Amino acid sequence: MLDELGQKIVRELQDDARQSFREIGRKLKVSEGTIRNRVKSLIGSNTMKISAIPNPERLGLNFMCIMCIEVKVGTAEKVEQLLIKNPNVYYLCGCTGNYDIIGLFVFHTPHEFDEFVKNVIANIPDITRTSTYVIMHVSRSPWEHNLDVAALAKV
Repeated sequence: MLDELGQKIVRELQDDARQSFREIGRKLKVSEGTIRNRVKSLIGSNTMKISAIPNPERLGLNFMCIMCIEVKVGTAEKVEQLLIKNPNVYYLCGCTGNYDIIGLFVFHTPHEFDEFVKNVIANIPDITRTSTYVIMHVSRSPWEHNLDVAALAKV
């Protein structure tokens, strides 16, 4: 759980991760050293990381889909490990319900997706069923909206 200062630091870095610790400290009225130590602690505890978030559409990855994947019992982790090696896998998670794995996949064209299904998905014998949903538009994404850690901390 983040305290108020931690929440403010995360918010500042979400707004502009390139700003200096001195600048963040000035805005939050704490020392540069305090900011540096807190950021180091947040990163070290795997609470956050500082990185660029690419916008797939700006990179020409205009065909995105969500694929729900059912696998043979006991093979979900094995299938996940095979899939995460593929650069078209943007997000992948194990889940409960009718499917075992849900993923967000990005491609330049529908043809690329078709080739992925034929050459990757079809060649993983532990996959028993899939259901694919083509993304028509994105209403909220991590490259346009930050996670409001302060609001979520109060829930």
